[in-house]
Amino acid sequence: MVKTADRRKVLAVLAGGLVLGVGTAVTLAAWNDSEFATGDFAAGTFVFQGSTDNETFEDHTSQEGAAALTFETGADNLAPGDTVYEAYALRVTGSYDAELEAVAPIGSGDFATAGKLSFDAVATTAFGCDETAFAGGSAVPDVMEQGTDVYLCLQVTAEDALEQGDAGSVLWQWNAESVQ
Repeated sequence: MVKTADRRKVLAVLAGGLVLGVGTAVTLAAWNDSEFATGDFAAGTFVFQGSTDNETFEDHTSQEGAAALTFETGADNLAPGDTVYEAYALRVTGSYDAELEAVAPIGSGDFATAGKLSFDAVATTAFGCDETAFAGGSAVPDVMEQGTDVYLCLQVTAEDALEQGDAGSVLWQWNAESVQ
């Protein structure tokens, strides 16, 4: 059995520990602090458009909605060896530059048969396209800087396989992918 005096000492030590523990908890609570931060986010934009007149840039997102090119006089009366030209401008706007990829032109009608027409394109320093502009052009860039137009000079040459009365159309396509 525990003596009364010893019991009082044990209770006094326990009571002191309880007071000290509460005091420590209160002291620790006084030394806690929190810090918060928040941020806002939004996606950038990326728009790839083309123009036949270098004034009106629009989205031409499908074969059915393709921009109508108007090649120079003679494009509707070709003979083997004839070459015609047309200008087209590309533009990337928004937050990012773009990697540019040209897809090989696809012919339809009589021009679905390979070897009747050949195609080439160069980049020029100004909008407009003829034999002189084509000769002075350079390689179409692989990367377009946002806000900067790329002027293309498209060349179509009638090949020896062209037959009298051949008719059809040709579809050009360029793909752009945003890069940072």
